[in-house]
Amino acid sequence: MIEPLPAGRARLIGPYQLLGLLGAGGMGEVYLARPAGAPETHGGLVALKTVRADLDLDDGFRIRFRREIDAAGAVRSPHTAALVGGDANGRLPWLATEYVPGPSLAEAVTRGGPMPEPVVREMGAGLARALADMHAVRVLHRDLKPGNVLLGADGPKVIDFGIAQAFDATQLTRTGVVVGSPGYISPEHVNGSRSLVPASDVFCLGAVLAFAATGRGPFDDSDMAAVVFRISQGEAELSGVPTQLRAVIEACLRSDAEARPTPQQLADMLLPGERSGVSAAGSFPWTEAIRGQLAAHAAGARAVAEAAVPSVAAPPVPFHAPHLGGPALAPTPVVPVSVPGDRQGNRGLWIGLVAAAAVVGVVLGAVLLPGLFSGDGGGDDNAGGTGGGTANPTASASDTARAKAGPAVIPGADAGHTGDFGTAAADVSTKPAGWKAWKAKIADGPVECVLADASLVCGGPQRITVLDAANGKQRWQTPPGTAGTAPASVAAVIGTTVYAFEDGALMARGLTDGAEKWREPLPDGTRVADSVQSGGVLYYATKATGSGAGAGRIVAHELTGQHPRKWDSPWDDPAAEAELSFADGRLVAVGDGVTVLKSADGARLGGIGAGDITCRTPVLKGKELLCAGSNGLTVVDAAAPQNRRTIADGVDIAYRPAVSRDGKVVVSSRQRVYVIKLADGGLIWEGDDASEGLETQGAPIVVGDKVFVVDGYGVGAYRLAAAKEENVGSKMYTGWPGAPGDPLDPAHISLVAQGDALFLSFSDGTALSGNAP
Repeated sequence: MIEPLPAGRARLIGPYQLLGLLGAGGMGEVYLARPAGAPETHGGLVALKTVRADLDLDDGFRIRFRREIDAAGAVRSPHTAALVGGDANGRLPWLATEYVPGPSLAEAVTRGGPMPEPVVREMGAGLARALADMHAVRVLHRDLKPGNVLLGADGPKVIDFGIAQAFDATQLTRTGVVVGSPGYISPEHVNGSRSLVPASDVFCLGAVLAFAATGRGPFDDSDMAAVVFRISQGEAELSGVPTQLRAVIEACLRSDAEARPTPQQLADMLLPGERSGVSAAGSFPWTEAIRGQLAAHAAGARAVAEAAVPSVAAPPVPFHAPHLGGPALAPTPVVPVSVPGDRQGNRGLWIGLVAAAAVVGVVLGAVLLPGLFSGDGGGDDNAGGTGGGTANPTASASDTARAKAGPAVIPGADAGHTGDFGTAAADVSTKPAGWKAWKAKIADGPVECVLADASLVCGGPQRITVLDAANGKQRWQTPPGTAGTAPASVAAVIGTTVYAFEDGALMARGLTDGAEKWREPLPDGTRVADSVQSGGVLYYATKATGSGAGAGRIVAHELTGQHPRKWDSPWDDPAAEAELSFADGRLVAVGDGVTVLKSADGARLGGIGAGDITCRTPVLKGKELLCAGSNGLTVVDAAAPQNRRTIADGVDIAYRPAVSRDGKVVVSSRQRVYVIKLADGGLIWEGDDASEGLETQGAPIVVGDKVFVVDGYGVGAYRLAAAKEENVGSKMYTGWPGAPGDPLDPAHISLVAQGDALFLSFSDGTALSGNAP
């Protein structure tokens, strides 16, 4: 079961000491390992998977390997083997998973024979729940087979979801070769991997259950072409399956993917009215033969661990645990994960390879869309509180003292909305002291937040809420505004003062306690359409309400000293909404047209008539106004608006572009990300298509030399200046609001980056902070 380490094999990989060989194949090995230097005799064991040292790995392989680490990290389920850590950048890429001391389903059936129907049903329900947990975070397994199911003392564990995708489009596969297991693939696999859907995994599970019940797959045949034909025609051999169980498996094996049960429906069909096959004592109702195999595997692992002398020659190497979304961490005793099997009997090596003659030819891979983030920072899950007549301080005196004067980081990063948070935002020393990941809920719905030193200042439909940026606890909150007034919005934070539009007025409040300093009511019958701050001046656009809707003004207001108005100019753009941007002494207002004003006195410098240009989500970089559209990016010279050019031709830009300080533009459609040069529109790199239509690309921001892309499920990081798409970190998995698997609109997610922490706020009032990927 566990073989000695091969001669000459290094005893350390990453932070782990290798103890024995669990499995090997043409492209990699799986080892039993533990944290280097750990004193435990058999605690903290992992299955460590790595590629062969003699393989030439290109960048494409490493990018896909990172994505597989992401896929494994996204899934949190008691029915899957948990990811512990991984490294796609080392000389030998590796990932470590929970070690499950037990046989694979293939080994168990080969040695002990078919399982009784009650055991198949119990096991099948657990595997169905594993698929439900995977699909909830947008991960498809794609290679579910008997070798990828481990039998643990507490039930079955699914392993190796999607690892084979790392080998797609590299020298490690050939056109026309299908990486997968003959007899355990769906009709969609046969038709091409891009047509795979969650129901494809259900089909594979049906075949696995047939194997467990009979000892052979429902499509087994000595001729590979016959296997493919039988799968495509729905010719399953189920004569040995018990009658009632056969009806369930037949439902899984329907040719029409939409006619198959969902994983949860399948679990209910297998165990009607029951929730789990685990007994009160925590053991799973395996047969005596399987329990004997479990005992043998556990004893073997214990013997190998006790025989190995802990390695102290090298200290533990920090590693990145992608599923935690965190920075490099010292290894700790770990949770268990799957061992893909041994060399005798289909143990299913993690890379999903089988001999070429026994392979059908579809390249398999995981579809990753982020999962759930477990923020344990102690943030208040209901930061909304109740409103009173004044601001409501809730933080302790020591907490309040930490809200000292400091710079504000606005969601657009600067007055031009370039989305470039600068190099300072990548400096970990600028992160709030004592920070750890947290999640909070602010009452009353949509919020958008700014970071001011150690405080997160959030505007919402009725009021302003300030959270401790280090832990998410509420510092103070204003009372709710008058019914019918516009939502509260944070306009600026300067020093220790918060400036916000609340309850029909521009308000100034103390950052530490929310105490009112001054207020200036807005004219009756008006509302604020947008605002932008530069230095000590706030520029805001108002629109008339009621019968005068559409008429507007643009105001420049000094925020410091006696806080007078600098100027007030009419604005005749017919649009109901507006976006303001500021750069190089110019204020640009975009509605149905473009208006350029001199910031010093409000004098009109030029513009573009209403309807003459599409300019959604405008960005102002110096004198260049970037207008996103359905067919590229129009670059307007704000000093001479008649001068225009187009870059990113043909791209339907769905989100606000980001522009780095050295002139790199990041644009995103709903399925691809592009990095181009602002000067000439030259392409630097473009990202892969969103996999299988299950993932949307999203709104980008720039932090130092990285670009973060916020999609509907999480945040990914890429190297900005790379010659091609280069993922530089694992995805940040957050407690994304909404139903599992239901993506949010990235345009409605507010993000602030500071140090190596990200602060996000959502339309349902959720605010959270996690490690940047």
